[in-house]
Amino acid sequence: MSAKRVSSDLPVPFSDALDEWAVVARDVLIEIAGVYGMFITQAELALRVQNDSGVRAGQPVRLWIDDLLLAVTRDQKDDEPLLASLCVRLDQSVGDVYSKIVESAGRTRLDDVEVDAAHQRFACYQRYGATVPAGARPSLTPRVSEKRAAHKPAKQTKPKAAPKPRTASASKSVADGSASTPKAAKPRKAAKPKPEPKEEPKPKLCPTCFTVLPATGVCGYCG
Repeated sequence: MSAKRVSSDLPVPFSDALDEWAVVARDVLIEIAGVYGMFITQAELALRVQNDSGVRAGQPVRLWIDDLLLAVTRDQKDDEPLLASLCVRLDQSVGDVYSKIVESAGRTRLDDVEVDAAHQRFACYQRYGATVPAGARPSLTPRVSEKRAAHKPAKQTKPKAAPKPRTASASKSVADGSASTPKAAKPRKAAKPKPEPKEEPKPKLCPTCFTVLPATGVCGYCG
């Protein structure tokens, strides 16, 4: 691993660079802890410590960020909550390094690192001056919470009850032929056919002027 000081462009031993970064990282994490619900990604913390210290790393962040978080943890006092819990990956999880951080702090390994990190972040907010809402409790980061909710098994619906078996008396009555037979349905009355409309008689016309003749049969025009 290599590093260099930006102002002089001179190389810096990586162990010395790590010590300088750890001091800056502690200040940055305490600053983050002063705002309830805040956290910082590993990439953001790496950029801050390099800019504020003036010492640049010669390797990608992923190769040394774990060492930085472990260095911050080793420099903490025993009664302090884990500041490294405030630093998360891009998916907002604390990642595999958190187990090493816990061991570095002299604690036993955990079954659920994300839940422990949530409690440690909450303790950081309380210790370093964040305004913690009344009734607030430790919580997972939003993305971790969403991911876990998506992987929860769906609630199983209760199976429908099986139909009740017939009683012995009912079975016996069927065997004896004494069971009442169902009544036949009454046939529906056939609908009455509609009467066909009566044809009106055609009017008689006068053979001369072809007007309709009155009931007398005598044309009123022709006489």
